[in-house]
Amino acid sequence: MRRIKDIPKQERPREKLLRLGANALSNQELVALILSKGSKKKDVLSLAKDVLKVIEKDPENVKVEDLKAIEGVGTVKAIQIVASLILAKRLLIKEGIRILNAQQLFHLNLDLTQKRQESLALVTVDGAGKFLKRRIITSGTINRTIVHPREIFYHAIEDGAYGIFLVHNHPSGETTPSQEDLAITEKITKAGEILGIPLLDHVIVTRRGFFSFREQGLLNAHLGGKNR
Repeated sequence: MRRIKDIPKQERPREKLLRLGANALSNQELVALILSKGSKKKDVLSLAKDVLKVIEKDPENVKVEDLKAIEGVGTVKAIQIVASLILAKRLLIKEGIRILNAQQLFHLNLDLTQKRQESLALVTVDGAGKFLKRRIITSGTINRTIVHPREIFYHAIEDGAYGIFLVHNHPSGETTPSQEDLAITEKITKAGEILGIPLLDHVIVTRRGFFSFREQGLLNAHLGGKNR
């Protein structure tokens, strides 16, 4: 990544946000804006890249101590980053929000669209379709061998979930499901039927949009929770 001073002024994170909006920025550029400046040894974009690596390892549990371990990140900056993540989570994933469609899942998992490797997220909901928790289950090449029902349903049972959603990204930008995607969906669907925890949707997300297995008629599970 080029240094800030090597980038044309209109393409720098701050100017780019003002010109095109925040959604036009990469995650690295957004972190750079939070940091505002680099360290003696690293420019702000290089430092942001290191910070982003720590965040992406476990987005749900980023700790001040983990960020401070990065050379160039002090206590104040580490606190600001953690506070920003918690605020975003509280505002975007409000406690008790009902998951009613794939569009919501797309927005809840926008971070996946920035990843260069495939990553799989698990979203659990209660009997009324209300959001419980989101976890990154695996990163890297996603196939039916790596994605094991045991790990997915272990977390679902731990959350006391009524149903689950799977969300994963295609770095290529292609939303069409692969044969592996179809096989994984079938595998998890069958396991969910046995355990009584249905797979409510499997959504593929990219920067260009998303593909919903349920909306395309590839899943029949009821979305929105039990009838009350």
